[in-house]
Amino acid sequence: MAFGLFISHGSPNILIENNNWKDVYRNIGKSIMEKFKPETIIVASPHFISWTGTYYIEQSEKLECIQDYYGFPDETYKYCYDAFNDVELVNEIIKESDGKIKGDTKWGLDHGAWIPLYYMFPDNKPRIVTISITENSAEQHYKIGEIIRKAVDKIGRNAIFIATGSPTHRLDLFYFKILPKPTKFDMILIDLIKSGRFDEILHIKELYPKEYKSATPEGDLNTLYMLLGYVKPKKAELLNYDTPWAGVSMIASEFYD
Repeated sequence: MAFGLFISHGSPNILIENNNWKDVYRNIGKSIMEKFKPETIIVASPHFISWTGTYYIEQSEKLECIQDYYGFPDETYKYCYDAFNDVELVNEIIKESDGKIKGDTKWGLDHGAWIPLYYMFPDNKPRIVTISITENSAEQHYKIGEIIRKAVDKIGRNAIFIATGSPTHRLDLFYFKILPKPTKFDMILIDLIKSGRFDEILHIKELYPKEYKSATPEGDLNTLYMLLGYVKPKKAELLNYDTPWAGVSMIASEFYD
């Protein structure tokens, strides 16, 4: 069974706030370890992005924590999360990609990846693989997910895919402290997830252009499209959703083949 999780990483302030998402992460991580006992977590963060159209995957043996956020309280910089890479799987993914994915050693785990991982897998960490998104189309990201799945199956790795990002990511509203509330786009996405209309998710930008533009999804939802290609889900479940900050929504959902 292929399994994937689309989950928001939120603001770095989550690290120091009394925020229920810490428990959401912990409970999901515990459930994943009990159900799947994964050897490897493949994570796509909207903060690891290539502007060249080429996808990059980290080949370093150890993935170092990157605190890629600025202007936050000093206490948020006391938190970090490192992990060991699954280099064998990375090399197989590169091989299967036929040049579409290139190895890199300059990145690590940005906060879009490590904040959820920090709470989900605090002990006995699985190996982590991290891959970039690009400005390419939803369909191209979907195909990258397919390539990753093929490599995972080829070497028989027990792996799951985690895509991070917020459906609504309006930082202008965040900074102006507008009253937090769900957006129409979020409600559309949640309905598509719960009703299993995954092809519509892949084309959500074209089907709901006004709502999409108003929400400005983080990373253009490219991490989610990659997840859909990896899992090819037949069902999904919404685990949690709320809007803890103005302009930034948080979601957690599971996808199964």
